[in-house]
Amino acid sequence: SVLAPPPPPPLARLGVGVEWKRDALLQFEGAGGMAYRKSAYTPRLTLNSNVIRLPIVPGCDPKKTYGDLYMRGVRGIVLEAFGVGNMPWTKATGWIPWLRSQRKQGMLIYMTSQCESGKLHPELYRTGSLALELGAESGPMMTPECAVVKLMLCLAHPNLPPSQPIAGEL
Repeated sequence: SVLAPPPPPPLARLGVGVEWKRDALLQFEGAGGMAYRKSAYTPRLTLNSNVIRLPIVPGCDPKKTYGDLYMRGVRGIVLEAFGVGNMPWTKATGWIPWLRSQRKQGMLIYMTSQCESGKLHPELYRTGSLALELGAESGPMMTPECAVVKLMLCLAHPNLPPSQPIAGEL
């Protein structure tokens, strides 16, 4: 349309490599309206793909179904809990003992929900609270697909916590 604004200039050109247009990245305005660049933006392009997405299924025993994922090379789990962060608690199908064994080996666990929208509050449930005590992380709602990529990024960059927003995903 004639009235539509022109598209913004590209931030990068993709080819065999990535050619960044550095002058278009992270412009800041300082005191007194003076423009300056705080620091050059360096994109994080490395991902660790050793992540699995696990929806919690009632009656499913994770020890039998998934076994020792850490031993098989998985380093991150996106755990899709019920509602705002609940999961089954039975001695026969114990998610918490299984999660504990995976965390002890160093597994990174990010909790999300099987619901399409809403806030995650695992601390409201016994099992959600126990998962958080074990070191599972949760934060604002993300789609499971977004959470998988976020966890891949966090595994590749250990100084980046999953609950820290990077690109508006939280």
